[in-house]
Amino acid sequence: MNAVIQSSKKRVKKALNENFEYHHLALLRSNEFLRKHDSERLPMFVLYVDLVGSTKMSGDLNPDMLNVIIRMFSQEMSYVIESFEGYVLKFVGDAVLAYFFDKENTVQRADNVIKCAKTMQQIIDKSINPILVKDGFPKIQIKVTVDFGDCSIVRYGADKYRSHIDLIGLTLNLAAKMQSVTKPNQITIGKSVFGKLGSKTKKSFKKKKTDSNSWIFHQLKTKTPYSIYQNI
Repeated sequence: MNAVIQSSKKRVKKALNENFEYHHLALLRSNEFLRKHDSERLPMFVLYVDLVGSTKMSGDLNPDMLNVIIRMFSQEMSYVIESFEGYVLKFVGDAVLAYFFDKENTVQRADNVIKCAKTMQQIIDKSINPILVKDGFPKIQIKVTVDFGDCSIVRYGADKYRSHIDLIGLTLNLAAKMQSVTKPNQITIGKSVFGKLGSKTKKSFKKKKTDSNSWIFHQLKTKTPYSIYQNI
């Protein structure tokens, strides 16, 4: 963890002081994977990391400062995702959407996705925020949500190499919807993720009490509310 944080600090300092250009393009790696599995349905963990308060920041900060924060947040989260063998699907305004192919279906794979989410929190807290504050920027916070299930790879045109390609499915929708019941600096996961975790990792999560006003989503083909869990 310390090595990851130190590497992040070096990039963040360069980004602020030396017009550092992030050298890797995470979306290209994802694009190659998706085209390799064009029109398939695959089991995946989907992770959604959102920058809290970006709407307010867009009104309070000048465009240059906002650009720096968004760029730094999205790129550093991408580095974390790739370090845990995940793929960056897309940048959606103030959020990064990622996926982790789960061919092996192991406890270790599920635990690693949670480690990825927790590492994101550490990067924000111990790498990005101290440097931002020192340079007169506001602190930032994130919300991380994760769900698991089959996702369909869909190509939106006839050209196999240039047509837009994407993921669709309930798993992506649930990961996004969980953001509404997640507090800043919190991780929320779905029942499908919780059931795959090792016993030690499970102990760091607690089932969230929900009602029809705060959480209306149900399991497929049943009327049972889809359970969600949050880190303690």
